[in-house]
Amino acid sequence: MFRFFIHNFCDMNLYLINGFLGSGKTTAIVKACTQLINQQIKTAVITNDQGEQQVDSAYVQGFSLKTGEISNGCFCCRFDALEQTVEALQISEHPEIIFAESVGSCTDLVATVAKPFALNHYNVRIVISVFADAYFMHSIMKGTSCFIEESVQYIYRKQLEEADVIVINKIDLLAGDELKFVKEIVETTYHGKRIIYMSTYHEDDIRNWIQMLNEFSIPPHRNSLELDYDVYGAGEAMLAWFDQKISIHTHEPIAAKVALILTDAIHNKIQQAGYTIVHLKFLLSDNGWNKKISYTANGIKNNYDEIKDQPCNHLNVLINARVQTSPQLLQQIIAFAIEETMTLTRCRIVSRKFSSFQPGYPKPLHRVR
Repeated sequence: MFRFFIHNFCDMNLYLINGFLGSGKTTAIVKACTQLINQQIKTAVITNDQGEQQVDSAYVQGFSLKTGEISNGCFCCRFDALEQTVEALQISEHPEIIFAESVGSCTDLVATVAKPFALNHYNVRIVISVFADAYFMHSIMKGTSCFIEESVQYIYRKQLEEADVIVINKIDLLAGDELKFVKEIVETTYHGKRIIYMSTYHEDDIRNWIQMLNEFSIPPHRNSLELDYDVYGAGEAMLAWFDQKISIHTHEPIAAKVALILTDAIHNKIQQAGYTIVHLKFLLSDNGWNKKISYTANGIKNNYDEIKDQPCNHLNVLINARVQTSPQLLQQIIAFAIEETMTLTRCRIVSRKFSSFQPGYPKPLHRVR
């Protein structure tokens, strides 16, 4: 039986997973953990978000994975919390590998996370993977991207610049000539970096990614980014964050169908308003059953067929919306979609705790040049 090779000169591998919102990081981590656990390799996951109600945390926990969570700020700004979470997982779970997924609008991980962490944890081997959505990358290269703001694209480029391993994900969304074009640009622009092209739904691709991480030779010195924090901060401020918990209640066992009507309504109303969807995620759950729906800038939606025929009268829904607009406008759109869905389906939707905000100016706790 094939078994992944783990370096024996360290007590643990910390794999920092970065990449822009919607690039498929969480799905890849879950798939990788599943393979590793099947090989009797202990793993854990740390999720991270600017808000405190995280779809990804609930989604990962649904697979019974050992998890930690950093909320209300990125790894760099909440470095102490990250360090404490890693240490707690080491004590309680003794993992060989921890996957730590950073906020999708974050960059500068070498200077603000990897180097500071290495100063106090010499026995932890750190590798940085940066994911990129192949479809989105192609649109940027062709100049057709809906991310017209240069400050947002600045973050995207800087993320790739500091990667140990670049993961061009979702290659199944590109035609052969489109993928060839992307490969030519990527391999020229990031010459010398380790690059893998994959789809998270192909087991062999996940296996090859894990193997690349395990065999990556850590450089004696990582270069910290040359980064304009004013441009970085402006890019983050272009995006509105909206998180909310709601519950759907129906007389007939059609709550799952109503949830799909609602998710489509939210997606369509944001598009009709002309705002760019960076990532729009929903976690639907009821008595241990849960499914994730995810829309990105290319409009792809996942798991529709697995959800529509699920019979239930009550359903909890967690909404995470990351959209290029203001928090106030995003909040209004989602409220309108909820009201419209209730009128259309004659169901009852109870709105619970929500938050709507823009990320503040990035202020890392440490920055090692």
